[in-house]
Amino acid sequence: MKKIKTFLLVDDNNSTNFFNKTIIQKTESVEEVLIAKNGAEAIEYIRSGVIPEVIFLDINMPVMNGWEFLDTYRKLNNTSEKTIIILMIGTELAEEDIEKARNMVEIKEFRDKMLTKEIVCDIISTYFENINSVLCSKSKSLTSQM
Repeated sequence: MKKIKTFLLVDDNNSTNFFNKTIIQKTESVEEVLIAKNGAEAIEYIRSGVIPEVIFLDINMPVMNGWEFLDTYRKLNNTSEKTIIILMIGTELAEEDIEKARNMVEIKEFRDKMLTKEIVCDIISTYFENINSVLCSKSKSLTSQM
């Protein structure tokens, strides 16, 4: 079964990272789930040659927040056009932040901060047509039997 190579979770909350990593791993569709506690750690992963297919990015973090990460990310030479950045919001964003995010081509979607198997399966089916997820396949077959 073909898998997504790397998901990168960028969030300073340990509980959120643990929960989201567990949900992603249960789909059995990702080879590696990496965690960065802030934008600076995420940039270091990318500079070291790790180019994730999916980045879940929080906005409010210490050291380097999500906006600062995006500014730095744009300046890197080795970024891939195929990388998907999904901006996660745990609280309401100000209207100016929402507008700013909508104007950034790197941000493909807004998602809830806490992932569910449905959200992960939706991301996989939307952006990775050649990936077969065990968990997502089970969900689809159960739905079709009802």
